[in-house]
This record gives sequence, structure tokens and C-alpha cells, in this order.
Amino acid sequence: MGDTFLSGINTYLNIKQDGNSTEAPVCVSDINHYRFYQFSLIPAAILTIMFAATKQRRKRLLSVLDGRPGLIFPMDTLTRSSRISYCCAFGLTAFLVYTILLEQRFAVEYHGPIALKTLIAILSMFIYGMVFFPVFACLALATAFSYGLGTLYVWMFLIVDIYRLTECQYSSTGRIILLVRALPSLLCLFYLSISLPVRFVISCCRRELIVPSLGEEPFSETMEDIKESYQGKHVRKLLKKPEVEGPPVGAINQIKAALMEKVHDWIYHRQSGFRYPSRLMSVMFIAGCVVYVVTVELLVRFITIFNDLEKTVVETLDMFGLGKDEDDPDEDNFSLAFGMFIAEILQWSLYISISLACITSFLNILHMMSSFRTNLYALYRGDHSHIPPPSERSAASLCVGSIKYAGFQVAYIVWAYIISSLIFFIICLIMAVAILLLMEGVTDWLVNKVLQVWPSVVVALVLLLAQTQLAKYVFLQEGGQHLRLDNRRFYFIFTYFMFFYNIFLGLVSCLLRIIKAMMVGTIFLARLDNSTLPRKFEFFDPGFAAYQGYIHMEAAHTHPVVNVFIRLLVALSKQRKLQNEKSVEVEMTDIDDVKSPVMEKQNGVHSDSRKDRPVNVAARFNWLVTYTLLHNPAVRLYRKGFIQAMKKARKEGLRVPISDKPITDFDLVKTLEEREKERQEELQKLHPTQHGVSAGIVAITKGTSVQSNSSVKKDSKKKRPMLSWLKKKSVESEANQPLSGEEAGLHEEKSLGSDDINDTKKTLDESEDIEMRNQETLLLVEGDLSHIKV
Repeated sequence: MGDTFLSGINTYLNIKQDGNSTEAPVCVSDINHYRFYQFSLIPAAILTIMFAATKQRRKRLLSVLDGRPGLIFPMDTLTRSSRISYCCAFGLTAFLVYTILLEQRFAVEYHGPIALKTLIAILSMFIYGMVFFPVFACLALATAFSYGLGTLYVWMFLIVDIYRLTECQYSSTGRIILLVRALPSLLCLFYLSISLPVRFVISCCRRELIVPSLGEEPFSETMEDIKESYQGKHVRKLLKKPEVEGPPVGAINQIKAALMEKVHDWIYHRQSGFRYPSRLMSVMFIAGCVVYVVTVELLVRFITIFNDLEKTVVETLDMFGLGKDEDDPDEDNFSLAFGMFIAEILQWSLYISISLACITSFLNILHMMSSFRTNLYALYRGDHSHIPPPSERSAASLCVGSIKYAGFQVAYIVWAYIISSLIFFIICLIMAVAILLLMEGVTDWLVNKVLQVWPSVVVALVLLLAQTQLAKYVFLQEGGQHLRLDNRRFYFIFTYFMFFYNIFLGLVSCLLRIIKAMMVGTIFLARLDNSTLPRKFEFFDPGFAAYQGYIHMEAAHTHPVVNVFIRLLVALSKQRKLQNEKSVEVEMTDIDDVKSPVMEKQNGVHSDSRKDRPVNVAARFNWLVTYTLLHNPAVRLYRKGFIQAMKKARKEGLRVPISDKPITDFDLVKTLEEREKERQEELQKLHPTQHGVSAGIVAITKGTSVQSNSSVKKDSKKKRPMLSWLKKKSVESEANQPLSGEEAGLHEEKSLGSDDINDTKKTLDESEDIEMRNQETLLLVEGDLSHIKV
């Protein structure tokens, strides 16, 4: 406990003594603040060296002492595990932060030149950080060895705090005050004193004795672990169709829904599937603890001051003979009554202002956490409407801002609490004076001011309402639903005459703007998520710059979709490596150990052929793509095939219809056009040599010319689309020609070889059908899948 607070309690208890005959004993703590932290460096350094010995180095001097000791860190600032434990670890430093911010008490007692005070402050920060370093390191190492030593170290702090609370002889009131002030620190110590031994037992059961798990070594995760993690739940939530809740039925349910909406908007609302970073929760927790301690300190001090002031005023008035009349004790002295009344006004104004400032600080903490979640989700989506993109600042400045954020946030919250307390006190004092004057009947000046001001206020409100209604129903179309002017002449005339009046109205509006900016800036001074400066001048705001660096660092390293994707890749890679190792082991086994299926069947062992069947990865991938595209037709607009088809259609001057069919109309049109174009080109080529082609066809049919037959076959391979048409023409020309004697003789030979000719035609028809199916498959792959969405 601070000596100043103990002396304040001592003064309060002395005043409360009956008759002031005996004073409460003055309490001076036996544990000196400076010596305690200086001597605590010894066990802290020993524990830190022991923790470092369990960690190996990764690059430097690996052959020396088996690469030990290694570098350990107190806390992973990007983690979302052990959040409550880290909050309690930071809660141990609540009184320390209070003494640093408000009492400027360092770890080294110094009375020298002020110029060297900065060096003393830096040395004190190192000492304070080193003293609490083992508490954080034991949580980061997460081994039975670290938890065991951390438990002993935390128990040391618990014993010291309990001794400080009980070392002085106080009444029940004094002990309650000390207990209330030390409540956050005691709760944190009790939680760590219980949770660390429990973690020690769990680590022993898991056989995590000495080897640390700092989150840097490769780890093995199953698909189920990834699925059930908070990041996996977030990704699953993104892939699910959002549930649409209907409006509440009934008046009571509607009132409840409206109240809950207001609570969510003004206080806080929980969102499932999201975890706050451990660092953010620790910062907000320690800031709340500091505000709580400062509130208790101020209330106790002001109670002591006003009680002492009351006693001093009474003694002073009695000294000058202005106190109560001993002959008529029921008659109060006006001076004494007025002085006590003013003191009571000041007292209650202070109490109300401190309470309001405390409530405002806690509400700001809740709002900041909710705003952080909203801003982080926006950055995950790539929305930079509120937080500027990281490209506007260098990576180094963002990293520095992330480092500054924790300390800046605590300091801003404490300063905002103090400033808001002063402003609330002034407001309460002004309201109290105004109410006092009204109670005393001093109302003439107030009535005169109201009579002077109310016409201007009424006219301003009427004109403001008139402008709104005219703009909605006269100057804009469709009742003001669209920004489209109507009645322009009347609009121009009204704008001209309102120009002169708005000059006078602007003077008052400027004052209101200044007052509003001061009020909003004061209330939200603690919030670093909103800059107090305009967008173009946000770089002048160091607090917002620190918040910007911190949230960009979080978004870059904790994106749930990216993390789940990488974890899936790692899990699949390890799974495939294990499968490959198993397959190699099977191949290296002896042939005698391999049993045939017949022997397995005889022995009653049936092997699963589906498990041994090789998997066609490409076929499975194509099927998954096709299935995804069929169920998500909107994604086809972003596929490469559709984009290429769009470019080709624009060149051809065609319109690509949006269709979910396997073969779109655009593909059919292009196919028919290409076929017709090829047919016309073939006809043009065949027209000058029609007689020769007919002779060649007859020769092919009769089998009289082997050379012509081979040439036609080569030509048929190149021009298969015309093959059926040529055969049809040849048959028709043959049927129309009369048969001569020689041809009749040859007809028998033709009938004898008709089987060979039919086989040839059948083969050609089958090749043509195969070609058509290949063309349809090509259209399906290149055209259809390009229009189907993933």
C-alpha cells in the first residue's frame, strides 16, 4: 500500500474518533517500496535463467551447451489463448501502474538533478518489468516446470500483499477501505494461485514436463481440431447461409427487442465465434483496474478532506465567536449554515462527477472492445472506410504503433478519466448554483434572459422546420426520396433570401460546434479507435496512429480464413507424408508376408478394395469444381473461360447470354456459324472440280482405283464434316446412272465386296461420331464450365 493512502486513512480514522481524545495509531508499512522491488530482482533473475535453460537457441552458437539457454518471451501478443490468466498477470501490476502515472514513484529513490530523472525512469521500467517477467514467462512456456516455479513466485506476492493488509491495527471501517482498494490485485493473485497449480497438474498428466511449447515448433492438428477451433468456427459461419430472424410477435416481445437493441448499441453486445486478443483484453483490464483504484483513492481522500474541512470551519468560527450561541443552541448561525451548505454542494458535486467519470470510463472500455471487433472484421473484408489502408503508412511506422498501443491506451484512459471528472465537476457545480438561486427566489435575471432569447430560438426552430419540409415536399421529387430537383425557380428564390438569415444563424451554429466538439472530444478522449482530428489530419493524432498500427498488425497475422487455409495445408501435407511412409513400408515388406486375396478369404479376412484403389486426383478435382459451379452459378462470371468468351464475343460483336445451362446459347450459335462457314468454304472448293470429285467417288465405291481411294481417304480425314454429305451424293449419282454391260458385270463384283465397303462406311461413321462427341466435350469443358460458378 502507498504510504500516502495509509496516512489518509489514518487522518480519516482520527477524525472519526469520539472526542478526539485518542488518535488512531499512525501506520507505516514495514515493507519499503524501493527495497521490495530491488530485492525481488534476485528471484526474478534466477527464475528467468532457469526458464531460458529449457529453451534451445535456433541460430547462434548451437554447439555451446547444447544450444542453451535460449531466448524466451513473456507473452505472445498475437495469441488468443490463456486470456484470463494474462489479464490477471497484468492485474498484478495495477497498483504499480497507478504509482507510475499519478505518484511518479520509481524503483530507485532519487533526489538528484531533474535532468537525470529520465534515466532513472528508464532504469525503473527495466526493474519493474524484470520483477513481473517470470509470471508472464511461465504462462508462455506452458510446461509443468514453468507452472511449478510460477506458482511459488505468485504465492510470494500473495503473502506480501496479505501482510501489508494486516500489518496495521485498524478498525473494521479502515480494514474494509483497504480491502476494497486492494480488491482487483487480490482477486488476480487468488486466481493465479489456484489456476497455476491446476495447470501444473494438467501438464504433468500430459507429460509436458520441461520441453516448452512456445508456439514456434511444428505442431500436428487433425481436421476436427481445426474445425472446432474459433477460427474454424468463424470460417464455417461464413460459408453458411445467414439465418433470417422474423420480427418479434407481441407487444412485450417488441419492447424487449427494442430495449436489447438499445443496450447493444449503447453498451456492448457479444458476438459468438470471435475471440479478443489476449493483449487487448489485458490492456482493457488493467485500465479498468487503474480507474477503479483511482476512484477509490479520490473518494477516500475527498471524504477525509471534507471531514477535516468541516472540523476546521467549526473551530475557526468558534474562535471568532461566530459559532452556535450557547444560550440558545437551537438557533443556527447564518455564517456557519451557509459555509456548511457550500461545503456540502462541493462535496456532492465531487462525488457525482467522480462517479460519472468512472461509469463513462467503463462504458468507453466496452465500446472500444466492440469497435475493435467491428474494425477488425472490416479489415478482414478489405474495407478501409474507417481505418486507413496500410499502404498510407510505412510498415516500420505501423510496427512502432503496434508497440506503443498498450501503454498509450492505458495512459489515455486514465487521463480521460481525470479530465472528465473535472468537467463533470464544473457542470455539477453550475447546476447546483442555478438550483440554489432558484430555491432562494432569485429568478428576475433568469426571466429577463429567457424573454430576450426565446423569440430568436422559436424563429430559428420554425425556419429550420420549414426548410426541412420544403426540401422534402416541394424542392425534391417523390417526397424527397431522390436527390432530384423540382420547382427550380422557387428553390432558387428561397435559397437567395435564406442566405442572409443563415449568416446570423451560422454565428450561433459555430459556437455550438465548438461546444459539441469539446464535449464529444472530452467524453471520447480515451478512445483511440476514433481520431479527434479530421481524416486528412489523422497523422497528427499519435493515439490513433498507435491504434492503426496495432489493428493492422492483428489483421495481417490473425486473418481466420488465411490461418485456417494454412493449417489445412499443413495438416494435409503431414497426412500425405504419413501415407507415403506407410506405402514405402508396405513395399519394403517381404513377398512371403503378403497374403493373396484367396488366402485372406479362406482365413476369414476380407480386404477393402475401395481403400486400396488409387485415387484420380484430377478427376476428383474436376468433379468438385463442376459440383461447386452448378451450386454457385454466380461465380462463373469470374472464371477464366467466361472472361475469354466475353472478350471474344466483344470482338465478334455478339452478346453473351447469362445462362445456367451446360452449353450456353452463345456456344451453340458460334458452333453452328463455324460449321456453316466451313460448309460454304468446302462447297466453293468443290464447285470447280465437281466432275473430278464425282469420278473419284464412283471409283471409291466400285473399288477400281486404289490410288484414288487412298487420296479420298486422306481427304476425308481432313474434311470429316463433309464426309457424310459426299457419300450421300455418290450414292444418289450411282442410283440415277443406268448400268451398261460392263458395269453390270462389275456390279456382281461390287456386291461381292459390299461387306468390306459396309465395314468401311461403318468405321467412317463411328469416327465421325467420335469426333462430334469430342467437340461437344470440348465445348463442355471450355465453354460450359467457364459459365458455371465455383
